[in-house]
Amino acid sequence: MHAVSAASRLRPAATAPSDFGRDRSVRVSGALLLALIATITGLHVILEGALWWIQLVLLSALVLGTATGARYLTRYRWLPPLLSLLVFGGALTLFFASGTGFLGVVPTGDSFERFRELTDAAAVSINRQSLPAVANIPITFLLCAGVGAIAWIADLIALTLRFPALAGIPLAVLLAVPSVVSIDSTDPFVFVAAALAFLLLLRSAVPLRLTRATVSLASAIIVGTMVLPLVLPAVTPAEEVGSGLSTGVNPVLSLGDDLRQDIEHTVLDYSTKSGDGHYLRLVSLEKFVGSSWSPDNFSVNRGNTTNKLGEAPGLSPDVGRSNETSYVSIKSLTSPWLPLPYPTTTISGLVGDWFWDPAGLVVRSPNQTAEGESYRAVSLTISPTPAQLEAAGSTVPSGLAPYLDLPADIPAVIGATAQAVAGGAPSNYEKALLLQDFFRIGDFEYSETAPVKAGYDGTGMKVVAAFLKAKSGYCIHFASAMAVMARSLGIPSRIAIGFLPGSRTGFDSAGRTLFEVTSHDLHAWPELYFEGIGWTRFEPTPGRGDIPSYADQSLADVPIPVNSTPASNSPAAAPRPSSSASVNPLDPSGPNRANGGGIAGLNSWLWTAFALLLVALVTSVPGPVRSLQRRRRVRSLRAGTAQAVVAWREVLQSADDLGYAIPQTATPREAEEMLATHVPGAHPALGRLRVAVERESYAAPSGGGAYPGASGDVLTVVGGLRATAGRWRRLRAAIAPRSLWARLAARLNREA
Repeated sequence: MHAVSAASRLRPAATAPSDFGRDRSVRVSGALLLALIATITGLHVILEGALWWIQLVLLSALVLGTATGARYLTRYRWLPPLLSLLVFGGALTLFFASGTGFLGVVPTGDSFERFRELTDAAAVSINRQSLPAVANIPITFLLCAGVGAIAWIADLIALTLRFPALAGIPLAVLLAVPSVVSIDSTDPFVFVAAALAFLLLLRSAVPLRLTRATVSLASAIIVGTMVLPLVLPAVTPAEEVGSGLSTGVNPVLSLGDDLRQDIEHTVLDYSTKSGDGHYLRLVSLEKFVGSSWSPDNFSVNRGNTTNKLGEAPGLSPDVGRSNETSYVSIKSLTSPWLPLPYPTTTISGLVGDWFWDPAGLVVRSPNQTAEGESYRAVSLTISPTPAQLEAAGSTVPSGLAPYLDLPADIPAVIGATAQAVAGGAPSNYEKALLLQDFFRIGDFEYSETAPVKAGYDGTGMKVVAAFLKAKSGYCIHFASAMAVMARSLGIPSRIAIGFLPGSRTGFDSAGRTLFEVTSHDLHAWPELYFEGIGWTRFEPTPGRGDIPSYADQSLADVPIPVNSTPASNSPAAAPRPSSSASVNPLDPSGPNRANGGGIAGLNSWLWTAFALLLVALVTSVPGPVRSLQRRRRVRSLRAGTAQAVVAWREVLQSADDLGYAIPQTATPREAEEMLATHVPGAHPALGRLRVAVERESYAAPSGGGAYPGASGDVLTVVGGLRATAGRWRRLRAAIAPRSLWARLAARLNREA
């Protein structure tokens, strides 16, 4: 009677319930992670690729793992969710706005401004893309912010507020996203997996038999997520507000629509080391089949990475050049092509798969858009002299024959006009100057609406013929007409599509001049090839852009840097749809947006991080297995179905897990003596267990279970061991229990 009462006094020691509660938090967190993985997987029906899935799983594991680790190190109830929230915010800052954060991880006001920009860009991208969508940087940020918040809220509800059943509500919200976006975007397997994961969550939180109420609650949540899309309207694409050139094969098709948009929006901003603005090329159009211009076939060569691009075709060493560095931050450009100065030599800071094409030196991604990218581009500013261009003569290398191709049935007005304007010039350079001046200072006028109203919008040869007669159009008409006429005169040509230099808006944090490029800066211009110089830009569109120094006949033979402001020698009547007066200048002390992304190199180590996560998951399996083994033993001892040897085995294994190894040859009394120093408050319980196991070992089998109270004595002894072991030993025992590995090794040795 005295022994039983002593055991009762020892059983409710503070350490035991607390430690077992921490074990339970590990199980619940693991079940939450599995449930999140199941619901995250459901997004695969609306998103392309797998990189986003890895990022979301890693972030969820980080948020939940931080809270779980904090619960092992502290007894304060609200500290784990607070630490988890701080780590969550630091992760978002590190990966998406490190250039704005204090020490790279502490968010500042500039960080939240970057987050707002990414959110706005994500909204534009979502509106413009079809399903399945490309998970570009803004969309990935939105996913990480949303899923990370759901992981944090679910952990808060399940473990801090201790309402594990209600943790299914935020999970159900995430589960319903694909169905709300599109009623057809559902995966029944995901719903089943999520339901099983939720039941596992309830089982981990409450180690009892599942009741009808539990099953009903889980069923209600899962069924609710399936019914929710039927009562909510599906998301429909909003009116397009982003930049064009989204993902189509021919970027010309959307250029006019973008220029005619009433709402002007920022596409990108950039700063340069020199302080000068530059034309930014997206893509070059080389193929002219008569009906339209189009890019040449872009075949991905994964060896053509952006850390080093090829040399500019045809550029000889004696042509003047200077190095330039541009820091670009994309805001709302859903294009697979990257805006770059020509020729760019190296790019750093990009995320994802980006490759360059040897012919046009354009950079394109096969599976994502430029939206949200922030990168550093090193380029050359080419400054040929008129004398060098004149010296090129009319020589055309044989490899450039495709850039002279014209349809056989080209309208006569095109060739006749070209001959009348420049046919008598002695060199290709002089012919190019005459063609450019024909458009800029002749009777032509800039109009974005006239071609649409008159029915000749486009780039085909019939459109060029109509444009030459109407003498009214916008940049693509001028560029196409000059390029076709140049080919008819024997000059290799192509069309570049990209952006004008934009407007100066202030300075970045490094003191560099900052330029803002808007949707109204979208532009097209011809590029002509000259032997020894290579591809050279001309500007035939009146009132748009600026004439390069080598192409301005009013200037002497002195190369000057490209200026970002429009030339003033164009006709005053030619309108330029610029809104520079309406653009609010950025704060000169604002953040360097070109460095604001902070995610350079993410793709290179992301797979390594995912592999480490898999290793962590595999190595953490023994912890829950060992915890389950302990609970089953205690339950069987409490029910009277297990003998004292089971209780003694649990004590020895728990000691081994905590680093108190007992030799296998030790007798129960020797083991008691070794453990006694580590359980100063549990000597009576340890003694009763030792006596019971000795009686079972040497007495005749009784056929019954261990003595009443054996389960309580086990909990008391194990609690005492854990109390003296220290936090780090307890953490190691919970994650990688040595006794389980030892038993596995012994079994393998026996089988061998």
